[in-house]
Amino acid sequence: MKRNKLGKENILVLDLKWRVLFIVSIGIFISTLDGSILNIANPSIAKDLNVNIEQVQWVVTAYLLVITSSLIFFGRLGDKVGSNKIYTYGFLLFSLGSLGCSLSRSLMVLIAARMFQGFGASMMMATGIGIVANTFPSGERGKALGLTGTVVAIGNMVGPGMGGLLLANFQWPLIFLINIPIGLMGFYLGYRYLPSQDLNDEIRSYDIRGTALLALAVTTLIISLSGGKGINLILLLAAVVVLALFCLWEKKALNPLLDFELFKIKTFVHGNLMAVVVYCSQTSVFFLLPFYMENLLKFSPARAGLLMTITPVTMAVIAPLAGYLSDKAGSDRIISLSFFFLGASFLLLSTLGNGPNNIVIAGGLVLLGIGMGMFGSPNTSSVLGAIPREKAGYGGGFIATNRNLSYSLGITSSVGIFTWILHKKQAFLEYSLAYIQASHTVYLAAAGITAAALLFSLVQIKRKPTALSPIDENRSDEC
Repeated sequence: MKRNKLGKENILVLDLKWRVLFIVSIGIFISTLDGSILNIANPSIAKDLNVNIEQVQWVVTAYLLVITSSLIFFGRLGDKVGSNKIYTYGFLLFSLGSLGCSLSRSLMVLIAARMFQGFGASMMMATGIGIVANTFPSGERGKALGLTGTVVAIGNMVGPGMGGLLLANFQWPLIFLINIPIGLMGFYLGYRYLPSQDLNDEIRSYDIRGTALLALAVTTLIISLSGGKGINLILLLAAVVVLALFCLWEKKALNPLLDFELFKIKTFVHGNLMAVVVYCSQTSVFFLLPFYMENLLKFSPARAGLLMTITPVTMAVIAPLAGYLSDKAGSDRIISLSFFFLGASFLLLSTLGNGPNNIVIAGGLVLLGIGMGMFGSPNTSSVLGAIPREKAGYGGGFIATNRNLSYSLGITSSVGIFTWILHKKQAFLEYSLAYIQASHTVYLAAAGITAAALLFSLVQIKRKPTALSPIDENRSDEC
């Protein structure tokens, strides 16, 4: 009898963790599907609303700014009231925001709807990974997070092709409508089946002032980099001042937005720094390459979307393997290898010309998929494995904040560099040649950043003791 009872309990535990992974994966899928479709739709939106690339970037950037500014807040709120509740209601807000986007008929209304949609996405991003990390044991955490990487890849894989087909037959507002049934299904399943999460009773209040200062600093920083005529030094200085005020406030706040104790953990700091490089540099491909294919090479959205599926298909294969290997051998060497593939991708794409070269495009996107697939789950597993369980919601929120801030900076800086170089080159070159040289500059800059990150990663491996097991190494990095 005892044996049967124990067997039933084991089955229930097994069912629970996979059920949680499935529900969290719905949120991951809907957010990545939305983003990957939008990358293909941006040229069509710009054409339909009669705006340029600098203006249409705010459809993406405003969404990311909302997420960046609110993720840590929602992560902490999840630790206080239950991450499962925050995650579940995130589905509802995301669905309502998607409806607003589909009804938009001007750029400003679309941007406003995207900002509302961003709050729902932020609620899911801030808590989903922490829920998965708390549900799976440490020996299976990398595998579980690797599977979430596969879901990211599937969403990114389905998005460009679906977006291209939809845009070939319908208007762009339809791309937002497909989010609604998926979001409502996720809300129902989360409300009914997600288990309660560990609560952090030390949280007494919320740092509203800190949240506002962070939002102001990030927004000012992004605007300072978004002009096509170069960096606005006055706004950049203002962003630095506001950021300094934010840090000063956080040091004296009763319940600060920043958990300074986590910044004493080397794995947490290094993992997030390396994530900045990866997520900032990859946006130069995902945002600019569809414009290159559709505007310069005159590819149809369907053809461009088909090519853009190469990266997520590659990620779908690589991510679970990388997660498994990180559980067995540790994350450091896998992460270093990811920087090598990312740098090779950017170098290859920097050779593109004004004529169609599907082999170079496909090769660059394959290398990009390998690099991204090898980085995501090992890095996230390493960072979350280094912090206390009761801070998993905060840790997940911080990781997602860092990722979305990096996306914002990547899009803004790559578009800014691209348009600045394009305007300068057009003074003495025809448009297509100026366009190519501007693209080359962006990709070479991305390659240089990843090369520096590779060197940093190799130095950290050399300095790290080798006697520790993969699981223990993440717990030993506290200063």
